[in-house]
Amino acid sequence: MKAYCINLDRRPDRLDHMTRQFNRQGMSFERVPAIDGQRPDVIAQASKCLPSSCGARMSASVYACFQSHREAWRRLVASGEPFALVLEDDLLLADGMAATLENYWIPQDADLVRLETFGTRLHVDAGHGHHFGSRQLLRLRSGHLGAGCYVVSAKAAQLLLAKSTNFNEPVDVFLFGEGGASFDALVTYQMIPSPAVQGKRPISATTNATWSATSITNRFAPGASTPTPRAETPSHRLIRRVKEEFRAHLQGTRYIVVPHG
Repeated sequence: MKAYCINLDRRPDRLDHMTRQFNRQGMSFERVPAIDGQRPDVIAQASKCLPSSCGARMSASVYACFQSHREAWRRLVASGEPFALVLEDDLLLADGMAATLENYWIPQDADLVRLETFGTRLHVDAGHGHHFGSRQLLRLRSGHLGAGCYVVSAKAAQLLLAKSTNFNEPVDVFLFGEGGASFDALVTYQMIPSPAVQGKRPISATTNATWSATSITNRFAPGASTPTPRAETPSHRLIRRVKEEFRAHLQGTRYIVVPHG
């Protein structure tokens, strides 16, 4: 299975970061030059997008990111292959990632398989699902944002391209957001634990900051607090948690934080 890594021309540091990780595990990828949100024509195109359902306008960088993923989907469809791995260039990859480039483990009904975790709670099926070595694959039953690392089928890629001719939401909402344009149309699985997570990354190419494995370890440590929506008060968080636990009881799902590893 091919791996397509999306990377901006002006971020060779990120390309080096991903190349080192892939080389360490004996993997290779095809670079997909990312659409640059600083280009005047991209800024102009983004400004023409309609507001989302919540009234938010599409920024040029979010628009460019979506178009970069669309290019990866186009490449998969053109390749004639049944599946591909799509990655962004700011990931920390766990050992054993190379095995995911085989496609024997992908459930027959899968359109998308998330290999990334965002450290937030989500609903998955309560059954045993499918097993892949020490990892488990369970149907995703609620939103789980982030589009940093996922497997997509060629059939799904064709559908995604058709449904995203015009779009007004970020690509992760489009793919994995509950109520997003694709969530109910596709069968999505979550890999547990997830071998990919977005790390603490440099703000610009001129900084000396590094991707911090420590920041990831701390995020998933026992008892660590998980990211919460902006401006959410403790009482609102408690109410949301109670509602989601009740939802899990009614729907027979598990409401969990997916670990990285």
